[in-house]
Amino acid sequence: MKDYPKDLKVVYRNFLIHPQIATAPAQAGCAAFKQGKFHQMYELLFEKGYDANRDFSPGNIDKIAGEVGLDMGKYKADMNGDCPKVIRDDMQLMQGFGVSGTPAFFINGRYLSGGGPVERFKPLIEEELQKANERVGKEGVTASNYYDKWVLEKGKKKM
Repeated sequence: MKDYPKDLKVVYRNFLIHPQIATAPAQAGCAAFKQGKFHQMYELLFEKGYDANRDFSPGNIDKIAGEVGLDMGKYKADMNGDCPKVIRDDMQLMQGFGVSGTPAFFINGRYLSGGGPVERFKPLIEEELQKANERVGKEGVTASNYYDKWVLEKGKKKM
C-alpha cells in the first residue's frame, strides 16, 4: 500500500482453514466491518486473541469488540444475523476460485498462493499496472472502470 497508494486496493475475503477455531473471529471481523472498524478488530484479534494463546473464546472476542469501541448491541445482532452468511458466501466464492489455503492473493485476477516479503508481489503488481496503463483510454476503459471491464468481465468466473 505504501508503494502503490493510488493504484492498489486491498479486499479481504474470509477463507477459514480451521472453522472450529476461526469462525467466531471471522464473524467478529464481519461485525466490526459493518461499523467501519474492521482493521482495528483484525489487529486486536491477532494481538489479544491469536497471540494470547489463541484465546478466541466468546468472552474474549466480546471483550476485544468492546475495546475496539463497537456498538455492542449492533455487534451481537450482526454476529447472529448477517455475518454467518457472509462467511459462508466468502468460503464458497474462494473455493470456486480454487483457493485451498491461506494466505491467498489475487492481483487483478492472477492467483498468488502464500505470503512472503513485499518483493514477491511487486513483479506481478508491476505487470498488472503496465497492462492497465496500456488499456486505459482505449475502448471506453477508464481508470475507475478498468477492474470491472478487464478483470471481472473478461476473467474466469470459476476454476
